[in-house]
Amino acid sequence: MSQPFIYAEIPMFGRVYDCGECGCVHVQVGPVNITFQPDAYMQLVDLIHQSAANYETRIQGRLGVEARAEEENQ
Repeated sequence: MSQPFIYAEIPMFGRVYDCGECGCVHVQVGPVNITFQPDAYMQLVDLIHQSAANYETRIQGRLGVEARAEEENQ
């Protein structure tokens, strides 16, 4: 058994931690707590990273379209 360890925390939102007992990674967002095996947690990290990059690309694309539309209306 090892000591509990918090990998990341945003107050009033959630945290990612190791309880020190089961060898899993716990992801808590609000009242929801999901427990992952370490390999599955790393897959989740990859999934979130990819989705954040795609989200940013999409938002930038929308902003570009809006800026071009605004220029055309002037």
